[in-house]
Amino acid sequence: MRLRLYFMTAIYLPILLYAMSTYQLESGALVIDRDDISPVAIPESRLLFAGDEFSADIFFQPLDSGINGNALNTLANPGVEIIEGPEGLVYDAGARKFRFDTSQLFEGVSPEINEVEVSFRANIFIESIVDNEVEAREVERTFVVRRPTVNIFSNTPQRLVSNAENDLSFLIEGVSASEIELRESSRGLRVQGNRIRWSPAGSETNISVYRLSESGEPRLIDVRNFEVVPPPPPRVFMRRHLTEEILSPGDVVNINDDQIEIVVQPDPAFLQDYPNDARYALDIMRISSYQQGRPPQTITVNAADLPRDNRRNQATRQFIYGPFRLSQLDSSIRGNEVRFEIQGVNRINFEGVTEPVPNNQFQDLFSLNTR
Repeated sequence: MRLRLYFMTAIYLPILLYAMSTYQLESGALVIDRDDISPVAIPESRLLFAGDEFSADIFFQPLDSGINGNALNTLANPGVEIIEGPEGLVYDAGARKFRFDTSQLFEGVSPEINEVEVSFRANIFIESIVDNEVEAREVERTFVVRRPTVNIFSNTPQRLVSNAENDLSFLIEGVSASEIELRESSRGLRVQGNRIRWSPAGSETNISVYRLSESGEPRLIDVRNFEVVPPPPPRVFMRRHLTEEILSPGDVVNINDDQIEIVVQPDPAFLQDYPNDARYALDIMRISSYQQGRPPQTITVNAADLPRDNRRNQATRQFIYGPFRLSQLDSSIRGNEVRFEIQGVNRINFEGVTEPVPNNQFQDLFSLNTR
């Protein structure tokens, strides 16, 4: 048994000593068999936009002649010398990373160019404990940086409308919706995704477009400014019921026989772009009748009490009050002239919020002759 132990020791001890001599784990130098490794630089992200930081770790990869040839192992504090690369490329020895700030990369570059290819070369110094020789192994890496291109799709061109449902989508080529965050200034909103539906406040707003890194850190891609305008006012008019003839000042109506309507008609473009925000309701009306030699007689009518045909309203996309006869409103209406004064028109937006339309933006006084 003892003879066998001596024999095994004689065979395997030299092999063990050689293996121990080829690896050193002291900080400051990685000592390894130079013939069995190849250094590589692995970037943290393969998709970069201007403003992102390029970052690449140094690893060594065992060659086919080594064991576990597919494994990647971090080099321990290797010596690094950058041979060639863009201005601003540095090697962070503490983090063992190549770093490069891409924020200035597109300065002076034609706007028609949306991608820039960046290459660098560096020497990685490897020391062998077998012969104490230091050998430089070259690392080369090429990466592409894109100019961020944000395309906007909207339910309305070039403008936003206050107190209305604005709908914007921000598309970035090569970036999924889940990687985008939108930040809106007027309401202080943050939206995860590439679509925002909201009602902006004030006369202007901006939306910052961020791309989320793999770690979830937001990186600013673009900022877009938008003008916010008030909604266009509706048109208010009176007409005869059957002929739909629009009544003008001085037109004659029969108090007992003629049926008339009051119509609130949304702005056509606003109705098309914002169908859920172009809903209107009349408020209170004052109706005054005048007879020669007598003081005017005035009554107040709540427009909600006037007859309405909702199916007809939906079909015509108008808000029609009537038809009605003047004598139906009040039997005391008599005289040579009747004046209608509309106290207010309200707009109801997509959230059911009511907003008064300024009276100076629509016709609020109508005068008819009667018989």
